[in-house]
Amino acid sequence: MGRYSGRSSRLILMCVVSLVLFAVEISVAYVGNSLSLASDAFAVLSHLISMIIGLFGVRFSRIRWHKSNTFGFSRADVVGAFGNSVFATALMFSIFVEAIKRFINPQKTEKALLVLIVGIAGLFFNVFNYVIFMDCCYCRAPQGDAETGDSPNDQKSPEEGPEKKKEKKSEALNIRGVLLHVMGDALGSVVVVVAATIFHILPLGNAPCNWQCYIDPSLTIIMVFIILSSAFPLIKETSIILLQMVPKGVNMQLLTDRLARVSGVSSLHEVHVWELAGGKNIATLHIKCQTPTDYQDAAYKIRKVFHEAGIHSVTIQPEYIDHKTSQLLCSSPCISKACDSQLCCSQQEPPLAKTNGYTEKNDSCLSALHKDNGSSKNDTEIPIEYPLAEDSIKNVKNCGMSGD
Repeated sequence: MGRYSGRSSRLILMCVVSLVLFAVEISVAYVGNSLSLASDAFAVLSHLISMIIGLFGVRFSRIRWHKSNTFGFSRADVVGAFGNSVFATALMFSIFVEAIKRFINPQKTEKALLVLIVGIAGLFFNVFNYVIFMDCCYCRAPQGDAETGDSPNDQKSPEEGPEKKKEKKSEALNIRGVLLHVMGDALGSVVVVVAATIFHILPLGNAPCNWQCYIDPSLTIIMVFIILSSAFPLIKETSIILLQMVPKGVNMQLLTDRLARVSGVSSLHEVHVWELAGGKNIATLHIKCQTPTDYQDAAYKIRKVFHEAGIHSVTIQPEYIDHKTSQLLCSSPCISKACDSQLCCSQQEPPLAKTNGYTEKNDSCLSALHKDNGSSKNDTEIPIEYPLAEDSIKNVKNCGMSGD
């Protein structure tokens, strides 16, 4: 098998082919004064860089744990995809500017036959790269969430049954970034062939520029917009992961509603859900229980709720109700007040659903507060606005004073 095998060896082969193609295309582009061929050559260069990034991303993403990175390098693919798409966007902008300049100062394509031959050769090599790429990399299903593992807090595993949802296979975002460049190269070669064919069949000779001179920049601009239509969604998808936003398809309102209804849970806060890499969702939360037994029973049910939502790595921090503190506040403060601002849940202000997923359940005062709206004791209360959270604190304190 050797040191390199599978998609790594194929990516190396594609890198070599792309390097040769870039050298040939950029030389002929300057000789033939072809903007489309020069654009295609630089697109091949970006493709080459993306494959180099992709090659390292593939290898680093296999590292599951490192002393300097406890999550491993699972996001190497994501970072590579983000870099590839941003680089492609920047390159397309540069090509777009050159096309506008060619509109202002139209120029003829020289040696159209040579440009046409190189364009056809480039199209052939791009199709060859595309076939190799799809065969070795893109169609191979990643292992998905199974490698992420579950939290040490997991005591039981949900029963597997026929009604279990099929877990989504994570897509290799980095490979998608490389595929974006492969498609761009192939499209660029098509533009070169079309433009060169027109100049070869209808040569201008010594005649001044006419409509033919605008074919080259026009097709180039079309190519730019097609590539950007694929690059922007990839930038958005990778940015969501890097910003640790809620994964697509996870409804936090519905999720917190279900978690709040779990028996044995008095309240929960600091509900965080994010995506480590493509399809590998992770969740953390704090729950308050009356007794350790309540936590043991609730932990399994909470994991099942997350499992059904497609989240399989869950860390649960149990907190036990202390009558000296409000249920609205976290029971695990820092040992010093100086570091309170660095806590996930500060003691200076009540947690908010809008910022960190606070949910309060089965509180008689909150139920009384919303009696006029038809809320019952078992209803789930999820404060959204800050004043509502403050009113909840005041009512909890008032209930405590009246109880005394």
